[in-house]
Amino acid sequence: MKESIHINHEVLVWARESLALNQAQASESTGISPKRLVQLESGGKQPTLAELKAFSKTYKRTIATLLLNNPPKEKPFPADRRSIDSKELGYFHEKTIMAVRKARALAQSFVELREEMGMPFPKFNLSESLKNNPREVAEKIRQLLHLDEIREIEHVRIALEVYIERIENLGIAVFQLSLTQDNVRGFAIVDDLIPIIGIKRGGEQDHSKTFTLFHELGHILLNENAISDLSLNPQWEVEKWCNAFAAEVLVPSEELLRMDIVRSYQEQGQEEWLLKDLTELGRHFHVGPLAILRSLFEQKLTTAAFYKEKHKQWNKPPFARAKNSEGRDLAKEAVQEKGKTYISLAFMAFDQNRINIKDLSDFLGVKLSYIPKARQFLNA
Repeated sequence: MKESIHINHEVLVWARESLALNQAQASESTGISPKRLVQLESGGKQPTLAELKAFSKTYKRTIATLLLNNPPKEKPFPADRRSIDSKELGYFHEKTIMAVRKARALAQSFVELREEMGMPFPKFNLSESLKNNPREVAEKIRQLLHLDEIREIEHVRIALEVYIERIENLGIAVFQLSLTQDNVRGFAIVDDLIPIIGIKRGGEQDHSKTFTLFHELGHILLNENAISDLSLNPQWEVEKWCNAFAAEVLVPSEELLRMDIVRSYQEQGQEEWLLKDLTELGRHFHVGPLAILRSLFEQKLTTAAFYKEKHKQWNKPPFARAKNSEGRDLAKEAVQEKGKTYISLAFMAFDQNRINIKDLSDFLGVKLSYIPKARQFLNA
């Protein structure tokens, strides 16, 4: 007879519900029969070690967590600001839930690293409201972060890294995470030790990530937790405000209207824009053609029909993930996910003997054998 392990059955229920799994899904994933699962969750039976391991694997919780006396109180999940059917609001795939959970853990590590190096995060003290004009707020942020000088950077990827660094200097942790489900483009968290911005890492062009970055900064300024899809016609006023804010930060309307290409279209009364012209304008502002077209639409320089048509045409997600015959590059993913500031601090702490090699591996989130490659990629 297999020995049972005494647990609080309420912790099992909490662990399952924290991943938005119903009992049928949990039963299928753990291999524990529905009848047995009900018995365990009701407290009528106690689990074996094998069952506890199965729960740990499925619920992405340590066995130590499952042995707690009472369910822990977790911070609230960000509000669902996606433009989807109301029946689907608030329901997320477990991978999305895990991405938010991971961002919170990474933020804690980032704070520890900075404190270890005597470089604590500055206190984020900016606050706005929906009553404030997003254009005026955008201008304040542009001046505060000295964004005009970033315009001189030609490569969008490098510009994105600098944008992230400037936002982190405000006292915000920024991570690029694997958001493959629920049509999520990014999220903002303000109820933690420090505010957190998460943006989608894979399947996104750098200029799209840049727009998402500032959209989520808008949520932070409004002091709102949110998960966003950056839709064309958001149903939430807060999403409309964040879209307008991000657009104005990246493409100041006054500057856009001074561009020769824009003046030429205005003089001709032309409202249907060529992709090559939108792309050229986008290169100047570090955004994609859709972001330019969005700004032109706000300035009534194109029609709603043309904008909607091009949004549908150009905003299609990649059909499939690009194949990589060499497999995943975990060291590269670690640097992209956590950002160069975080990774640099980890290596600096190690080089100064403030942390050991095992600590470095934990902070980077890679095995010891991948550490040299992570440093190489960092310095590339």
